[in-house]
Amino acid sequence: MPSSKYTHMRIEDKDEKGEGYLVIESKEDLEEFRKMLIEAYYELNPDRKRPCETRSPK
Repeated sequence: MPSSKYTHMRIEDKDEKGEGYLVIESKEDLEEFRKMLIEAYYELNPDRKRPCETRSPK
């Protein structure tokens, strides 16, 4: 796989049902993917506040 800061995951060949499988190269890539999912969630659900936004000030 070519090295690039943006190449951290890929979709493997699809199976007989046409479903592809995500392949993540390292634990760091898994963490980056997790962060991307969280960001996408809040972008798609703007009415939901992040946990740090719901805490009361000390």
